[in-house]
Amino acid sequence: PTIVATIGYDTTVTLLLAAPPWVLATIVAFAMSRYSDKKRKRFIFIFASNALAALGFVISICTMDMTVRYASLFLMVQMTGGQGVFLGWINNTFAREPAKRAVAIAVISGLSQTGNIFGSLVLLAPKWGPTIYRYSFAICFAALGVSTIMFSVMHLHLKRVNKRIERNERNAKDINDLRYPVGFRYLV
Repeated sequence: PTIVATIGYDTTVTLLLAAPPWVLATIVAFAMSRYSDKKRKRFIFIFASNALAALGFVISICTMDMTVRYASLFLMVQMTGGQGVFLGWINNTFAREPAKRAVAIAVISGLSQTGNIFGSLVLLAPKWGPTIYRYSFAICFAALGVSTIMFSVMHLHLKRVNKRIERNERNAKDINDLRYPVGFRYLV
């Protein structure tokens, strides 16, 4: 609502305008989560939602046209769909010990909001002039870029581990010597 308020409408209209991006984000997040489960793929959905959000941040940084900025909000909030898929990915990746999974989910959930926290703190710095949110969007964009790089590294690592698991299964003399159950693969 704070960003939508810069369009210049009264409080009621601002709150009504703040809802549609999040309604769309909810629908897309649900569809994305269901489809990623059906396809048993995670990275491509996270990458797609991050790309849409990055496009939204870039549009908002580059223009002051309020209609275009409002439209970019619909893109920015699409990262919530990727976050849902990512939490599912973490659950699948740390599936072996419940304690590891709990710690991983807690740490990742906490760290995943650092871009938003720092972005909102920049908003409070009055020395940068009127509230146009460019610095906030830039910080969120940078954090999104770092997280996308980290997802890419995780994706490549899990693909490599899956190939190693497959090779070990093929070369195993006794299936009891295998570290993972036969047929186990990390979702990528």
